[in-house]
Amino acid sequence: MLARAAACVLAGALLSLCIPGVAQARTDNRSKPVVYVHGLDAFGTAGADCNMWSNMKSKLASWGWTGAAATIRYYEGDTNCSYAVEHHGSHARHWGGAGEHNSAGTSHTANTQIEHLAYHLAWTIYDHFSVNGTYVDLVGHSMGGLIARYAVAQVQRGHADFPPALRVEDVVTLGTPHGGSGWGDWCGWADQCDQIANDDYLMGWLRTNASNPQGTGGTDWTAMGSYDDGLVSEGSAVDMGGAHKVNYLGSMNLGHSDYYNDTTDARDADVEYWDAPGPWYSWFSAPHAVRWSDFGLLYGSW
Repeated sequence: MLARAAACVLAGALLSLCIPGVAQARTDNRSKPVVYVHGLDAFGTAGADCNMWSNMKSKLASWGWTGAAATIRYYEGDTNCSYAVEHHGSHARHWGGAGEHNSAGTSHTANTQIEHLAYHLAWTIYDHFSVNGTYVDLVGHSMGGLIARYAVAQVQRGHADFPPALRVEDVVTLGTPHGGSGWGDWCGWADQCDQIANDDYLMGWLRTNASNPQGTGGTDWTAMGSYDDGLVSEGSAVDMGGAHKVNYLGSMNLGHSDYYNDTTDARDADVEYWDAPGPWYSWFSAPHAVRWSDFGLLYGSW
């Protein structure tokens, strides 16, 4: 553990010199707000209970996180969330319009394009945090990681529909289909299923334009996957250009909905991990998923 931490300090120093857009100065503290973005719900009236994050939020707080824990509502059926994205930006902009919203035209469904949700997320973060100079960290589960990735990328690209800045210092993605999902090929009854399919144009756009997107001041990405994730393969979960990648091995039995509930602080996890520029290493006394996320959000070198 100590050896890896020391190696990461050196790696982080080198990365700050060679990865474009990475900030030269970081906060490296647990006082930043953490914004949590849930994933796809393609069944019935789309909606997630943001209390899904409760175990992770509580554990991070017990480890010293004092910043606000902000959960994001983007579906009409979402409950117990801190911020509703429909109050930020315009429903008519960036893949918006009547077909992208519920019957009342006030919220979103599983047929709303991921790009439109990312547009709203960008303005939500800007209005609550970035406009005031506040940096945040993001945690995205499954499709939530794609929403965050697209949002940061379009702000970096200066897209006219997006806010002028996003101060996002760290992002951890949990089981995000960065390279697409075979399950999306099968789940064809919702547009968001089609968008996460392996051959969808959005996957190609992200690969070409958002390999390692950087917010204002730099963004450090950690992509996490699992060999036991039945919806997103271990290869897809780390298929982006971020500086840090980890896959939990099959011996850990970590399923798609387990990442944010794997809260033990034991150091007995079996993983393979990669820090730019590589190679991959095996580690059989590693932190579990929530603790790894803690370190990923805290340090630019993890």
